[in-house]
Amino acid sequence: MKRKHIRIAATGLAAIAATLASASACAVQNDSGSPPAKKEERVEDRRVIIPTWQPDVANNGCRLHAAPTPFSNEGLMSLTEIPLWQLIQNEVGPYSVRDTLDPPEKFLKSLDALDPEMRTLALLHTLWDGLGADGLHTYFYLKSGRNAPAVRDALEAAGLAEQHRIFVQAMALFGPSYPVDDERREQHFGYATPNQELNAFDHRLLALSKQFGTRQDWAGIIVGYVNRKPALWKRIEAARMKLSDMDRFERLTQSLLAPIDFWKPYAEVQRRLASLTKEQRTLLVLAAFNYEFENGGVHQFFYNGEGAIAPDVYDALTEIGLERQAALIKRGIEMFGSAYLRNTEQRREAHFHNHDGWTDWDEQLSGLTDAFYALDGGPQVLNIGGDRQIQGGPGLRYAMLSYALHHAMLPC
Repeated sequence: MKRKHIRIAATGLAAIAATLASASACAVQNDSGSPPAKKEERVEDRRVIIPTWQPDVANNGCRLHAAPTPFSNEGLMSLTEIPLWQLIQNEVGPYSVRDTLDPPEKFLKSLDALDPEMRTLALLHTLWDGLGADGLHTYFYLKSGRNAPAVRDALEAAGLAEQHRIFVQAMALFGPSYPVDDERREQHFGYATPNQELNAFDHRLLALSKQFGTRQDWAGIIVGYVNRKPALWKRIEAARMKLSDMDRFERLTQSLLAPIDFWKPYAEVQRRLASLTKEQRTLLVLAAFNYEFENGGVHQFFYNGEGAIAPDVYDALTEIGLERQAALIKRGIEMFGSAYLRNTEQRREAHFHNHDGWTDWDEQLSGLTDAFYALDGGPQVLNIGGDRQIQGGPGLRYAMLSYALHHAMLPC
């Protein structure tokens, strides 16, 4: 059974408060299929991702484009260039975050300060953000649907006549008076019935969803809208030269990680790594480790698919000069015996699923997380959102950023 893992990108204090992660949290199951008894959590034991945010800069040296370029799915994976879509997200993403957190009247009021084109763009981005696996069906079921009337008007303002027509048809399925109230809207869906089976309403909405397009389709549609608006395009494009080093670094690591699936057999992972330069491989494996580490600690890293690259992580930490961190990973690798199992299922069966519950072995492996956090003076206690939270000092992000800067790897 694959264990789901969540990668968090907190964008503010409210998001931080909502994404606490325990360093020892790992959903290891015993042979009976039941999760082990959870240890009592202390506030002092909590780990939270503190985003290493940097403000915009006056000029990062990146050259601006002279004219718009068409949207390209390949461009989203570029290791050298930041696509316009990413710049759009950076510009209006903070508004989309508030779309489902704030009541409609408060959210829409926050858009009043924007000029008409930027306001339209922000609303189109909330639409993209709300499109899930089932497109519009997901959008209307979730809280995003509460602002559908404003999105409908934005589609018309953007000149997206066909998409506006389909969206209006979808809203009409809810009756003559569109329900902005979440509970009233949810009652139309088969999920609200005892058997939770799709009903006639679901099937009609799913048919419209297919015509409307996926999230990936809509990324291209939104870029097309910006490209057609010269003043708006110039404003978005100008943000390229203002991105901080950390913003550009995050973009690089996302592009490195996107094509790789650590749940695949290690041979496939190895082929992907072999296709990269040495510097790219170093950053990729470190970024993969760091995402797992920040989400659930060392124990989760070794348990999940990313654990297949543990020896590579050791080499990468050594490569960038983090000798103490490399020594901690080596201690973890040695806990798995003389022949480290790259195959995740075999590694799980041999070391995680061969005992009942949480054992001393698990405790020792999990304890390496505390050893990471204890580096450079130990964890720092912060008061955020009315709660005490812990920021550790593993030093990974800034070491990776320094490495990327040294090798001129940051995209523009």
